[in-house]
Amino acid sequence: MTLIKAQRLLCLLLLSIPALPALNAQNAAAPSDPEATRRTRALFANLRSLSNEHTLFGHQDDLAYGVYWQREDGRSDVQETCGAYPAVFGWELGRKFGRGKWNIDSVNYDAMRRWMRQVYDMGGVNTIGWHLDNLSTGGTAWDTSTTVRDILPGAPLHHLLVEQLDMLADYLKSLRSRGIFSHYIPVILRPWHEHTGSWFWWGARSCTPEEYVRLWRFTVDYLRNEKGLHHILYAYSPDVFEDESHYMRNYPGDEYVDILGLDYYYRSYNLEQIKIDLPAKLRIVADLAEQHGKVAAFTETGFETIPDKNWWTQMLLRQLQSAARDKSIGIAYVLVWRNAYHRSKSDHYYAPFPGQVSAGDFIQFSRDERIILQDRLPKLYKRPKNGSGLKVAGASLSQNK
Repeated sequence: MTLIKAQRLLCLLLLSIPALPALNAQNAAAPSDPEATRRTRALFANLRSLSNEHTLFGHQDDLAYGVYWQREDGRSDVQETCGAYPAVFGWELGRKFGRGKWNIDSVNYDAMRRWMRQVYDMGGVNTIGWHLDNLSTGGTAWDTSTTVRDILPGAPLHHLLVEQLDMLADYLKSLRSRGIFSHYIPVILRPWHEHTGSWFWWGARSCTPEEYVRLWRFTVDYLRNEKGLHHILYAYSPDVFEDESHYMRNYPGDEYVDILGLDYYYRSYNLEQIKIDLPAKLRIVADLAEQHGKVAAFTETGFETIPDKNWWTQMLLRQLQSAARDKSIGIAYVLVWRNAYHRSKSDHYYAPFPGQVSAGDFIQFSRDERIILQDRLPKLYKRPKNGSGLKVAGASLSQNK
């Protein structure tokens, strides 16, 4: 057989072979933004990958203040309790841009930007909420007067929403690393949260599911397409919900969401019911995230004053473990709410501090193999090379999830 004939025969054989399925790496879940930055894509993939075996621990406003201190560099109630900073840091942009230099929790926006850079430098994750004032009335986010329909495209007050999104975009664009190779810092943005409840102007009693979806989609489209922001992962985080259908009732679509979350607080009067209800809801969130190729997260939670000295290991840890059982993904991160400065709200804290009744149990919680604080963080903003897997304290996690 001549060389030419052999080459022709090989070509025919190759053409006759059915197309092979795409490689796992090609089929892997990806952020909703096709133009997401390299580091943002890595963060998304790594959060999904680690979630079956690990959960990052987070705390709201952790570097800004604690129960007995304010604006002291390097301080953290979490770090002073267990020796490590959180892995996830929550921040707040409310009330309304243009009203001054401080948010609703008396955190300066410039200082917050500096702390967010510090979080990124230490390998941690920044997640941002937004209790935006009612744009129709000028009231707070808790003013539930009908507003959404009046700020949608074509509505008389739409320009007020655009103005706020312009200022939000400017702030998000300012989140860049330092140095010669400065780049955008990936962040998780959690807009229009807890919409299944009735306490915000974008909530269930103040707008229809269709109006909510339009509000969400316009927000993402404007930031992504008009303002050119591609370093954002968007978190969808209902509060109360009955079942999977209820959870997804206002879902904007896979093209607009990266993280499926849950906001759910512990209350002393119904802890026994929570032991049953919460694990079931976390499993629903994990199931849906697996089905839709998203990250699952416990986006906001806590037990005010943490009166149960064993709450961290006997309730929260067990429920996080239960959510991941027999699944390819679990809860990627959990964020507890803030520790208000005692002179402003003496009984409004959700993380321990030295001497607090649950501090000893929190130390045990922080040392559990499932829980990751900053001292055990893998390199979340880089994809592992050659399929080597994500390194977490000596362990290697598969990327084929």
